[in-house]
Amino acid sequence: MPIVTSELPPDAVDAVRRAVSATQRFPRRRGGALSLSSPHPIFTVALERLAAGDRPLEAAELVGWRALLEENKQVVAAVELPGAEPGKAGALVNRGAFVQSTIAALTMAERHKRVASERVELRLLRVNALYLLALWLHAAEGVDDLFVPLAPAPAPLLADTAYERTGFEAELSEMARSVVALYRAAERPDELGS
Repeated sequence: MPIVTSELPPDAVDAVRRAVSATQRFPRRRGGALSLSSPHPIFTVALERLAAGDRPLEAAELVGWRALLEENKQVVAAVELPGAEPGKAGALVNRGAFVQSTIAALTMAERHKRVASERVELRLLRVNALYLLALWLHAAEGVDDLFVPLAPAPAPLLADTAYERTGFEAELSEMARSVVALYRAAERPDELGS
């Protein structure tokens, strides 16, 4: 089965058009055809909730939307729409490394045996304090979700590798506990970064 993606509302598409136009970088070639693909919601989880364990992904909050920007059917950027209502807060265009990493992770995910046989919804999980972005393949039938970290993935996670929800949550919780312990032990936690 194909990975299920969401539809962006008209306000979001208008915000994307304005952001892309403002960059003056797209289309890159005269007459290039621009389109959006793979729209998906972005979720985040607080570091403290991850550190506490106990199914922390159930506390994931919707913080925005993301789609891939294509020119002549080639992905050239990602577009992010912050906030729970896509398009209300504008849009951001990103041409960074996570764009190509998203393509690699999606390609790997599409070949996964569970994705071939189950209906999964495409999401993105962002945990800033762990420097983590991961595709979140949310299972519709109540079975375990799959997660595919984007490169560069924070150790001990591996990029472009599928993780079952239980193991992924355990790794995230352990990583979060380590970061929280560093903050608590630091004389000047504000100098550790975010």
